[in-house]
Amino acid sequence: MGFPVIGETFQFIKANSSLDIPDYFKIRMRRYGPVFKTSLFGQPAVFTCDAEVNRFILKEEGNVFQIGYPEAVRKIFGGKSIDAFRGATQKFIRRFCFTLFGLENLKEVLLPELEGAVRECLATWATKPSVDVRGGAPDILFELMTKKFLSFDAAKSAELRKNIDTLSKGLLSFPIYFPGTAFYRSMKAWKNVRKTIRDTLTERLRTPDKKHGDMLDLIVEQLHCEEPLINENFAVDMVSTLLFAGIYTLAAIIAITFKSLHDNPEVVRALKVIQFRLDGLS
Repeated sequence: MGFPVIGETFQFIKANSSLDIPDYFKIRMRRYGPVFKTSLFGQPAVFTCDAEVNRFILKEEGNVFQIGYPEAVRKIFGGKSIDAFRGATQKFIRRFCFTLFGLENLKEVLLPELEGAVRECLATWATKPSVDVRGGAPDILFELMTKKFLSFDAAKSAELRKNIDTLSKGLLSFPIYFPGTAFYRSMKAWKNVRKTIRDTLTERLRTPDKKHGDMLDLIVEQLHCEEPLINENFAVDMVSTLLFAGIYTLAAIIAITFKSLHDNPEVVRALKVIQFRLDGLS
């Protein structure tokens, strides 16, 4: 379980330069097997590196298992807000997410818009000697998401992104609320994100008949129902969390994808052949 309070936190967050399984897991899998216990960020934890066990956990989530979060995450986002994403309100979230990001809207609207943004970004990158993919690629997605969620322009989107970047740096930290700590900065950033979205929602609630074609339209419509499934606080938390999750979970994946394609030119050639054939069928 490591040292008291600290546990194995420092070994866990140690940088790993390889795309392979981090050394932290390799060492413990050899020593204890694919399922082992430890202590991270002041909390006991169980890791499973077994595909069948993980599949069973995901399948039984909500029945046998319940999703847990590090204490810093619960304090930043609020335990009540996280717990509220279950049950009846989860159905509401799925419904309007499907409305905005369903297959038909994805094909007819979102993918063409995203393709245009990516082409423009790649053209800009081509003029530079080097590019920070992990930091730059999510900018495209975030700007598109804030447009679809809140109808924000590029300037407001960039300001919101700064706060979300600060927020992400304190999620895996000890929950010590003291000036100068990563957790303290994350808490402040989360308050700024929520304030921005709350101010936007308040303004939109004053003019419910004015439509913008974004997620906030559906939320305003729901809040004006006789028996709304959500309240304003939940709406603010929901939009804030979805915006954060959409970027935080994709940044590393996009960077790894770029590196993998760069390191495997035969895959790139195969993708070009497939794309050429698809273009010929369209």
